[in-house]
Amino acid sequence: MTREAFVRLLRQTGRTLDIIQRWMRFKITASPLNPWRIQSLNASAFAGKKVIIIGPAQTVVEDLENVVVDGYDVIVRLNNGIALARKNPSILGSRTDVLFHNLVEHGERSAGAIPASLLREHGVRFLVFPHWGFKGSKSRLYKKREELQDFQGPALMVPSTRFCENVRRELGGFQPTVGASAILFFLSAQCKEVAIHGFTFFQTPYLVGYNDAVATADEARAWAAASYVHDPVREKKVIGRYISAAEQRGVRVALGANVRRFLSDVR
Repeated sequence: MTREAFVRLLRQTGRTLDIIQRWMRFKITASPLNPWRIQSLNASAFAGKKVIIIGPAQTVVEDLENVVVDGYDVIVRLNNGIALARKNPSILGSRTDVLFHNLVEHGERSAGAIPASLLREHGVRFLVFPHWGFKGSKSRLYKKREELQDFQGPALMVPSTRFCENVRRELGGFQPTVGASAILFFLSAQCKEVAIHGFTFFQTPYLVGYNDAVATADEARAWAAASYVHDPVREKKVIGRYISAAEQRGVRVALGANVRRFLSDVR
C-alpha cells in the first residue's frame, strides 16, 4: 500500500467512525429511556379526528373556497403559515393547533420567527420539528425547547424516529420538506378525515407574505433545490401512495382542487 493510499484509508476510517459515533449519540438522545429526550408526536392523539393541513401555495385561497377551516378538529400549518392566517382568518382559519416548522427563524433561509407569545396567541398546542435524525445540528432544536419552557410556550415535539427513517427510505435518502412531513404524518394516523389544501409542490409561487424571497414558480423550485436535500418529484409519488393507503384504511382524504391537479400526474 502506498503512503497516499494509507492516508486516504485513515481519513475514510475517521469519517466512518465519526458517523457511527454521531448515530450512537442520537440513538441514546432519542431513546425512550432518556428522561430529557424531545417528546414524540403521538399519531394516536389524532385518531378519529378531522384534520386540515394548510399549505402556503398561491392557490390556497382558491382551494379553500366553500371550506370552513375552523370547523376542523385539528388545523395544521407550516413554517410561516401563522403570518398568512393572521392576515386572512376568515378564509385561512383563526387558530393553529399544530405547527410544523424547521426552526430556522432568522437569516436568508428563515422560515419565519415563532416566539412563544405568537404561538400562544394563535392557540398552538404542538410545535413540531420534522427533521429528526442523527444527521444535522440539533442546537436550534434544544435552544427552542429552552425558550418555550422559559416563556410558557407550547410543547416542542418531533415525529418518531421510526416514522422519519421510513420516510427518508421511501424518498431514496432525501429529507422530506416540512410540508411533506406534515402530510405524510397525518396520512399515517388513523384520522377520520385528512384535508390537504394549498400545495402545488413548488410548481407555483407562495401566497404573498409567506416567503418574500420567492415570487415566481421558478424561484419556488430553486428555493427547494438550494438545500440539496429535498426531491419534490419523489415526494409527490410518495404522497400519492400514502393517500391511496389511507383511503384503503377508511380515512377520508379531501384534496383541494389544485392539490389534486398537481398530484394527478403521479397517482
